[in-house]
Amino acid sequence: MRRFALLCALALCLLPFASARADDPPTATPDPNALTNSVTYWDVGIALNYPAAWRMPLFTNGQMLLSADPFAVLEGKIEQPVVALRLIEPTVEFELPKGSDLVEIAVNVNLTVGDSLIVRESGLATFAGLDAGFVEVENPERKLYGQTFVALLPDGRYIAFSGIAPSDQWANFAQTFFELRRSASLRSARDVSAPPLSAERLTFVAGGLEFSLPQGWRAEPIANGLTAYRAPESQPYIEGGLANGAQLVLGALNNLPPTDGDFRQKALRLLDLPASAPLSEERIDGRLALRYEEFSPISQQHIASLIVERGDGRYVLIRWSSPLMFYTAHQPLFAALVQSIRFLN
Repeated sequence: MRRFALLCALALCLLPFASARADDPPTATPDPNALTNSVTYWDVGIALNYPAAWRMPLFTNGQMLLSADPFAVLEGKIEQPVVALRLIEPTVEFELPKGSDLVEIAVNVNLTVGDSLIVRESGLATFAGLDAGFVEVENPERKLYGQTFVALLPDGRYIAFSGIAPSDQWANFAQTFFELRRSASLRSARDVSAPPLSAERLTFVAGGLEFSLPQGWRAEPIANGLTAYRAPESQPYIEGGLANGAQLVLGALNNLPPTDGDFRQKALRLLDLPASAPLSEERIDGRLALRYEEFSPISQQHIASLIVERGDGRYVLIRWSSPLMFYTAHQPLFAALVQSIRFLN
């Protein structure tokens, strides 16, 4: 013991001396439950904070999942707390009459709905500054406990915000979920400003063109001859194709076998559209392009697809997508992107 004490004393003598004041605060251990991360679900128009230890949000068409392991939730496993924010259609999903009470809708929308569902508490509340219906439920069979808040957005869409955890974890999670809900706020088109195009020119080699990308955006190869461009915070949907925010996709469709028909008929086949689909004509760097636009009620996004014929079975696909509620805010950016395109040959 004496030898150990002497060694410790010697080690202390060898360490550099650093002055300290008695009123200096001790070094704090980072709180894994601190809501230091933030996310905006652009398709819904809600921003909120979430725990530092949780993974990046997981986006699916019409839903955002927040958890330490959101992929496990997709597999039906709820072994730790999870939060879900999603769009709902009460009349379609739950066969409820229009104008149903928000509390009644909340009961039907729970992630734990089942034969053993027990409603412990219900009433009126608020979410992101909106009037909301609230329900607290327990599922003894699956040993889960949770809360759901349902609100009506200013544009007439319903949203559901749910927090759920294993029953033995709910007491510890309840405060975190309360703070998470309290951090939620609405976003509108006024909160969106399109970034300017960068002076740097990028080359999309597979398609034989160059263009200007918005400042801060990044490229992400999807497949051979297909690349997506978006802001770092615009996370892709797990189904692929769309993102939580504005996104540009460029594709090179080369070496396609020649087929009968004019350019319009070929474009319809390339876009997998029926013969009745409306296509509009425009010019991109002097070349004819055919455009198809859709406003999807499922994904809640505006999607514009353009096909340019390069000749000899070569085509270029230009696809733009952005949340419907920010359609007007993003249109000038899309127009500027298209106007910046120059074909190299």
